[in-house]
Amino acid sequence: MARDETVLPLSGLLPAELEALRPFVVDLENGHFSGLPGASGHAELKTVPADVDAIFSTHLPAFAASRGGGAVPVVFWAHGGLVSEGSALTAAQRNIPWWLANGIYPIHLAWHTGFWDSLGDLVADHAREIWTPTAADKSMGAAAASLTGFPSVASGRGLNSPVTDSSNKLIEELLRHVGGMAIWAAMKENALKASEPGGGAAYVAAAMAAFQSHNPDTATVHAAGFSAGANFQEHFLPAVVRNGGAIDTCTLLVPAVGTEEFKRTLLPLLGQGVGRIAVFGMKTVLAREDNCFGIYRGSLLDLIRAALDPTPGTPILGLQQCIGEDTVLNALFKVYPETGPAESVWSVTCDGALDARSAATTHSAFDDDVPTMDSVVRRITGRKSIVSFGTTAHARLLAVAGKIAL
Repeated sequence: MARDETVLPLSGLLPAELEALRPFVVDLENGHFSGLPGASGHAELKTVPADVDAIFSTHLPAFAASRGGGAVPVVFWAHGGLVSEGSALTAAQRNIPWWLANGIYPIHLAWHTGFWDSLGDLVADHAREIWTPTAADKSMGAAAASLTGFPSVASGRGLNSPVTDSSNKLIEELLRHVGGMAIWAAMKENALKASEPGGGAAYVAAAMAAFQSHNPDTATVHAAGFSAGANFQEHFLPAVVRNGGAIDTCTLLVPAVGTEEFKRTLLPLLGQGVGRIAVFGMKTVLAREDNCFGIYRGSLLDLIRAALDPTPGTPILGLQQCIGEDTVLNALFKVYPETGPAESVWSVTCDGALDARSAATTHSAFDDDVPTMDSVVRRITGRKSIVSFGTTAHARLLAVAGKIAL
């Protein structure tokens, strides 16, 4: 019986559109392929091992052949914890043509985190324990709720009154005592499980390494991760290297990885399986002007560091001050005009090297920021001339730009 394409999944994509993503998206659930028996059955794409096999036996070779010979870049993209599976798939649909227009074969690793939704639910469920609404707050509550999506928060003092250090401390204490740390720990465990033996990402890593071994001049391999996507990559990249593969570049946007974790998982691979590593983040003063849920002053990384890590104050790689305070990392990560195998770019930086620019002014902006994403592609391709990420705002313009680039 034909599938009813008028019944749309959460992503809003038609079944045919979801199938078109299959050569470029690996969908994971609790660390395993989302289409295997025992999975929830709720995944939209439902990846199975045969889909990964097809990427490396059919789709990637065909793309390489279409480029006229020579090694083509393959990028593994890991989204952050701020998006649902549906959002990850719609973002992939938008961005895949852009990667391809730049001569890059993208493999989006869609892992079901639910982190942002779960964290937001905790804040909303317990907000009234902290804020008592004033008359003025109540009068603005409905409008504020439409902006935040959290009515119980919007009707209280958290949104409409100035956010202070005291209110930050209250939120941090709240999240520590009502399950915030457990949610963060579960998300990190999910990222780890995917690249452990038997995990879906481990299967992908072995397949990529085998492809490199059998086709040494066909592809170069790159990795990029946004926010909690860096937590995914810190396990995936070692899996690729353990299988004999090599990563040319790794670019992490506002990575939520602890500095000590980074030293343990990725730093030993620099020059030993991973060629170059770059970190993009906000300058400290800008990060402190960011907010979470409209009620917490500071970036998401500040909130993770203060409230969600088992040890409050644990240094985070994506925070400028944490790299600056670490003797090893401060010496390792070069800032333009200095260059090296490890580099850091702190937004806003809109001059200097074309592959070291960012105009993102909030944590959530990095994977949608044109200078940042253009820098990622320039690091992967080694080219100054690229199809800009700005073209993703208009599908037809992107298609035309891609043909010109070819």
